Amino acid sequence: MSEHASPGLVLVVDDDSHARMLHREILAKKFDVVTASSGEEALSLFDKLSPDLVLMDASMPGVNGYEACARIRERSMVPVIFVTAHTDLEEHMKAYDSGGTGLLTKPASAEILIRKVSTAIERYRSASQNEREKNEYQRMAMNFLSSAGQNGVLINFMRTSIASPTYEHLATALLEATTALGMDCIIRISHDEGVVVKSAHGEPSALEISILDQVADMGRLFQFRNRLVVNFDRVSVVASNVPADQGSAEAGAFRDNLAILAEAAQALSENIDLRVTAAKQAEQMQVALIGTQTALDGLNEHQRLMFADIRLLLQDLVDGVEKSYAWLNTSQAQETTISGHMQAAVDKILQRLMATDEFEAQFSKVRDALRVGYVSEDSVQLF
Repeated sequence: MSEHASPGLVLVVDDDSHARMLHREILAKKFDVVTASSGEEALSLFDKLSPDLVLMDASMPGVNGYEACARIRERSMVPVIFVTAHTDLEEHMKAYDSGGTGLLTKPASAEILIRKVSTAIERYRSASQNEREKNEYQRMAMNFLSSAGQNGVLINFMRTSIASPTYEHLATALLEATTALGMDCIIRISHDEGVVVKSAHGEPSALEISILDQVADMGRLFQFRNRLVVNFDRVSVVASNVPADQGSAEAGAFRDNLAILAEAAQALSENIDLRVTAAKQAEQMQVALIGTQTALDGLNEHQRLMFADIRLLLQDLVDGVEKSYAWLNTSQAQETTISGHMQAAVDKILQRLMATDEFEAQFSKVRDALRVGYVSEDSVQLF
């Protein structure tokens, strides 16, 4: 059976018994659910049950939701979604500062609640699986590298470079590792926005850059006299001081270690690609949310002003007709009839305008949902 055959265990925490039972009833349609009525009880159940997600009320006596979340975050990265009646930014920032991964305002829609809990659990499980795979990869890499002659340098390179934030950082770490192994190298790491070149002699010269360009098509591993070239899709390394005796154990270790470092740098550069892409996508989503929110606010204000103008224009129309009675030479009965017809038409138009209240309510829900999404994206990098 799969490790995650269960849809997940959700811990619902709320001192309000009605809200607690309502959320339990909604979530029990898809998840296993346990409840707690206080922050203290939630912490105790968390340690015993290890839930996949905590649905946390913010305001509770004793240990409140923010404090409980902070304590959970000390021992686990399990997602914590706050459900609160507060809508101001300060309260949302408290949720972020305490380690929350999401926020919903009360009353929470059943469909949105289930979808948000499902998404958070899926992301948490995926991240946990990735972390396990990464740890396993690191463990295997460390075991393999520990058998090499210069394992200390190789292991240190893997340890310091596994989370390299930029190609510049990775290239610097690779150069430091080759230098520590006594290699005289020039290094190039290519990426979508350019290249990073490093040299053991300081600032790369035009000649060194030219050499890297020329050797890029020489195959994966190429040696000419005391020079060794190692090429991967992203990474090229030229070492100019290979031991003279090419058949010696020293020369073999030199080639092996340089190939290992270059291949590891290739894999790590792909990790940087993923992080850079994820950061750009998050930024684009944030810009889109802000733009959409601004546009909707503008439309809402335009609609409000338009309705106000229509009411004024209708009143001006009625007033204008009534003022024209004097020169139309109408009788009192005719004036009464005309005014009655005019007022009936105006009333129908106003009733029609008032019927847009339902549309305005739905419109407000959309704007509120975008506003919450904007705060959430800003909080988590997100939720």
